[in-house]
Amino acid sequence: MSAIALGNAIVCTLMALRLFSFRRKGSCWRPRAALLAYLLIVAAASAPIRMLLGVGGEVTLSQLALNSVLCLALFAVEGNVTELFRRSGSDESAIARMLRWESWL
Repeated sequence: MSAIALGNAIVCTLMALRLFSFRRKGSCWRPRAALLAYLLIVAAASAPIRMLLGVGGEVTLSQLALNSVLCLALFAVEGNVTELFRRSGSDESAIARMLRWESWL
């Protein structure tokens, strides 16, 4: 087990835990956002599980870097996946509108 693989497993564990512990704080439930969060949790949690079972493939430094940036972004928005796609100002991105069930075309 390399240091990069261990670092990736730790980062992926942090991502999954941050997404799993998200609280809506009174906002409405958004099914598409919930599905995206679920898929991210499953994908992130698979990395440490594969590493523990010894079936994981080689982890590169670029994979660790991408996962680290995503992890930092998730912590910055407190695990709210819709906030990852929000633009500053009044205009929202198409992805944010889609996740909020608004018209996105």
